[in-house]
Amino acid sequence: MIKEIALADIVTMRAAIRNGVDRVELNSRLDLGGLTPDDQTVAEAVALAAEAQIDLVVMIRPRGGDFDYSEAEIEDMRRSLRRMRALGVKTVTFGVVDVNKHLARDRVTKLLEAAKPMQVVYHMAFDDIAERCQQQALRWLANYGVIRVLTHGGKLTVPITETVSHLQEIVQMAPTGLTILPGGGVTFENAGWLAQQLHVSELHGSKIVPLPLKDAL
Repeated sequence: MIKEIALADIVTMRAAIRNGVDRVELNSRLDLGGLTPDDQTVAEAVALAAEAQIDLVVMIRPRGGDFDYSEAEIEDMRRSLRRMRALGVKTVTFGVVDVNKHLARDRVTKLLEAAKPMQVVYHMAFDDIAERCQQQALRWLANYGVIRVLTHGGKLTVPITETVSHLQEIVQMAPTGLTILPGGGVTFENAGWLAQQLHVSELHGSKIVPLPLKDAL
């Protein structure tokens, strides 16, 4: 099983690698759900991921809150994407959802264009898309080359053990070639059970592997 961890600093990344993580999603401000990290941290993470031979995904998100970004914010995200490409990043993650709870196709297209040739993951903004529109969104994302979708299967306030039913539906809806990456409340203690219930081979969480306390890192 591929274990992806969400983290925000290099010290934690080193500890996660020692404890068997397979892929890192690098953020800043995990307390806000993850924002775009600074260039220095990204550069260090790119080097460490190459040294450890693991994959690195970098978050592109300009602020906390909803995912209905203004045109100015989209331009900021496009600039971030260009910087990440220059720093050697191979995979990025972002998401945009409009005020009507639909996939914001025009704005996502602008970001996809700016991201080339990096690979793209659509992050947990997916859970803000109305359920009736999610299958169509998955098909569109797959058609436009997105490789994975990170999803909790519902609101993050609901434990993932209670969103399993909808996660199963999302896994079934996903077109061939689009990986569904369950996350949000996945830990090293429940990962095996979740993988079995969902028939998935990849999981995401900030506690997907055991980590020492911050003071001991």
